[in-house]
Amino acid sequence: MDRTIEQVILVRTKIVTTIAIVATALLLVVPVAVGSEYIPESYTRSTNYYDVTGEPYLIATLVGDCEFCRGEDAVLEITLQNYGAIYRIKGDKYLDSSEEDYDDETLLAATELATEIEKSCADHVNVVLSADGAPVDVIIDVQEIESIEAGKTGTARFPIHIDDDAPAGTYPLHIETCYDHIQNVQVSGTPDKPDINYWNTTGVENHTIVIIVEKESDFEVTGVVSGMQVGGTGFLNVTYQNTGEETATDAIARVSDMLPFTAVTNQERLGTIVPGEFVTAHFRVSTDRSAVPKVYDMSTGIRFKDEDGDIQISDPMQIGVAVAPKVPFSEKLLANKWLIVAAAIALLAFGGWWALKR
Repeated sequence: MDRTIEQVILVRTKIVTTIAIVATALLLVVPVAVGSEYIPESYTRSTNYYDVTGEPYLIATLVGDCEFCRGEDAVLEITLQNYGAIYRIKGDKYLDSSEEDYDDETLLAATELATEIEKSCADHVNVVLSADGAPVDVIIDVQEIESIEAGKTGTARFPIHIDDDAPAGTYPLHIETCYDHIQNVQVSGTPDKPDINYWNTTGVENHTIVIIVEKESDFEVTGVVSGMQVGGTGFLNVTYQNTGEETATDAIARVSDMLPFTAVTNQERLGTIVPGEFVTAHFRVSTDRSAVPKVYDMSTGIRFKDEDGDIQISDPMQIGVAVAPKVPFSEKLLANKWLIVAAAIALLAFGGWWALKR
């Protein structure tokens, strides 16, 4: 009976021992989870001498002019200042000077500390710029900086284009920075050949910079009326509207000589044009005899002073000018026959009156 009990106890002991061995093996194979991070397997075979607290902290700043004109191409220069720091250094393992390997462990501990104080350095920094609804086209939206140590800066440059019809105003742009940094360090091996194990983690920070699209006068052609014939001189009336946000002063409208046209009067003073106002310029233009009756393109523009008193020139505007066929002399006579008859009657009446008077 006693022998049977001893056998049962022995079997149970073997089972418990087997379970313990399997559990230990699983712990060695499966990484240990800490939050959402995983410690590499080598951590189970290395020593953590220090517990260092610190991390990067990046601040984004737009360098240079933040004001732009609509339609402008520019490069935004963004500096990233790393204000990260080491906040605490705490020993995690007591070293006994009486132990045989004390000197080796002291050197390994120093190796770990020298590496772990780099926790405030941001590595492999990806900088992403997005318009976030602003009237801006970010041509290249991702830039990479290899590393930014604590107390130092990195620079990212983004080419952009301000929309041609961007309304004046202030616009925030969004910047996201994503980087790696050291979470923990453990060491093993010997002072001559230390095995340094890193546990990295990822940091993400969001930033906002602000750009300004300046107020300015802008113009568009809203109407064209012309009385042009092949080989003749006629009128050309062009109506403009100030579609911008700024008042234009001392405005002068101009048309360019373009075949088959030659401007007799190629400019007209328009004076002050407030935002939203319509104004009409009147030009006289000659058409070459070799012209073909059709609609021709002609360039026009406005020279003006902005609210700072600086001279500006609008973007060239293309207008369509219709040229009618030349009217033959016989058709002109036929078209004016009643005028000719009336003139003849008047002349005869005057002649009769003059004869009677004599």
